[in-house]
Amino acid sequence: MCGSRTGLVHGGLYAAMAESLASIATGLHVHKEGLIAVGLSNSTSFMRPATEGYVHALATRRHKGRTTWVWDVDITDDQGRLCAATRVTMAVRPRRGT
Repeated sequence: MCGSRTGLVHGGLYAAMAESLASIATGLHVHKEGLIAVGLSNSTSFMRPATEGYVHALATRRHKGRTTWVWDVDITDDQGRLCAATRVTMAVRPRRGT
């Protein structure tokens, strides 16, 4: 988990995990309609460092619109303590060539 020289999970990892979860979850739902999901906004707040073990992410959809979906992603450590909270907005667009 902690690959940096400081022994902390890098903040960019939290943001990447959150956007990946939101992208996959949205994409799986809109794919059958010929649509794709792309990141529009990602805002991550850091609460505490993760210095050992694993981090776990849980994405909760807050809004399902025609052209945007909004997700809140909580990232916790092995003890269930909140390490980071991310709000991700996904743009839903037609697949090119359709």
